[in-house]
Amino acid sequence: MEFYTLIGEIVAGIVYLLMAAKLYRLSWQSRQLPERLLSLTLFSWGLSYLVFDAFVVFANRGAQPPPWISFSSVSVMYLGTIAFAFFTRSVFRSREGWARWLVAAVVIGLLAGLVGSLWLGDWLGGDPISNPWYWPKWACGAAPLVWMGAEGFSHYARARQRRKLGLCEPLDCNRYLLWGLAGVLWATLEIVVIGQDVVYQRAGAWSASVGLAVCWLEIVPVALIWLVFFPPAGYRRWLNGPAPVQQ
Repeated sequence: MEFYTLIGEIVAGIVYLLMAAKLYRLSWQSRQLPERLLSLTLFSWGLSYLVFDAFVVFANRGAQPPPWISFSSVSVMYLGTIAFAFFTRSVFRSREGWARWLVAAVVIGLLAGLVGSLWLGDWLGGDPISNPWYWPKWACGAAPLVWMGAEGFSHYARARQRRKLGLCEPLDCNRYLLWGLAGVLWATLEIVVIGQDVVYQRAGAWSASVGLAVCWLEIVPVALIWLVFFPPAGYRRWLNGPAPVQQ
């Protein structure tokens, strides 16, 4: 693996784990399911990176990871994606029947992609050229991210209207915007990953520039989620604007 790609994945994995720990602590205080699901999501994604990269760091960098390393990494990542689908449903569409079926489709598609890739010998599921099962797992992995982006921006538009009427706090309105931005960035990441996988399959090497883009598209959404759950006092003051002048 190219050095900068490796460093970027390790940094992203650590950021995911740190944010997962903070959300897990919050979930014990709030006793809310969404925080626990999002904590599981970020923990799984971070662990997936570190499981794979630990082999690359401590083994011969030119060696291919054994199948069980690749399988473990992918399985843990899929667990996080499934948790994220449940998270998006619980936050935005907990009572909608179609949302339940969408989550079920994500689970089935990821499992089908995993089993189909194993059957073809693609343990990592990262070959978009010769592995047709790459595409259902990619689509079902991207679906919850696109879904969250769409929900965030949709609710943000409604919240802006309510805010004009004084029915929504600026911080709550801004949270929907941050959700939408995080979803779009993660969905963009999934598109970039296709290019990364194609380059690797054709050239047998990782692209440094694409790896850097992947790193930023991993980390920035986590920073946005941090602002959603743990907005600093200065950020709150900026959103609320200057205090009214006392007469």
